[in-house]
Amino acid sequence: MLIGEPPPTQADLHFRLFGIPVRVHPFFWVTALFLGMGGRQADPQQTLVWIGVVFVSILVHELGHAVMQIRYGGHPWITLYGFGGLASCNDCDRSPWRQIVILLAGPFAGFVLAVIVIAAIRLSGHPVGFVASPQQFNIEATGASAAYLLRLGPFGLYFEAVQSGLLNDVIVDLLQINIMWGLLNLLPVYPLDGGQIAREVFTLGNPRSGIVQSLQLSTGAAVLVSAYALLNQRFYMCLMFGYLAYTSFQTLQAYRSRSR
Repeated sequence: MLIGEPPPTQADLHFRLFGIPVRVHPFFWVTALFLGMGGRQADPQQTLVWIGVVFVSILVHELGHAVMQIRYGGHPWITLYGFGGLASCNDCDRSPWRQIVILLAGPFAGFVLAVIVIAAIRLSGHPVGFVASPQQFNIEATGASAAYLLRLGPFGLYFEAVQSGLLNDVIVDLLQINIMWGLLNLLPVYPLDGGQIAREVFTLGNPRSGIVQSLQLSTGAAVLVSAYALLNQRFYMCLMFGYLAYTSFQTLQAYRSRSR
């Protein structure tokens, strides 16, 4: 998803999934641990659950990309590393519209996983649903004795708590990562999937000006998200999108210099 593929190390984990080579860089685990400890008061069990869910969710996301790359004649491989994941392919179709489909397939795979989780909760007899205003959520109106409420921007998603606290943690993390991270990944900020989609769309008409327009949009969108995160005291998100705004601006300046 982000930046470029890191060089191999002796600590890499290698395996194949549905015939697709997968490599897990050691910094992937370090980053997942850092994110997990940040909001869980260093609870070992919850942190391990978080790391496992992050691993599964990002792998599903990259599998979405890889499956479409295979569909368009490629032989992809997947790398999970400190900045997320990357589905690489040297021989798949590079036409803009097919690249857009490949890019959309990653977040879509995560959304499908979230729908499967929601469907499993409902089929198990536990109430689950969306609310338009999380501030006015009334647990009694849902018929649940105890419920979790996840904030999804201005909306909320609730589900009745199950008996297993560990399973509740798994459900919360799966829904949060595959919905919220999937939506963030669709923002038109390079090199997120949304930023790459914006680049493909802008360059359809005029490749040279399209690159400039996509980088301008990427810089502006990243600044706005970083400011929003700062106002809401989400400092990791603020730092991340601030960095993406800086790299998009630097790339824009470098591209303009080469064009001149």
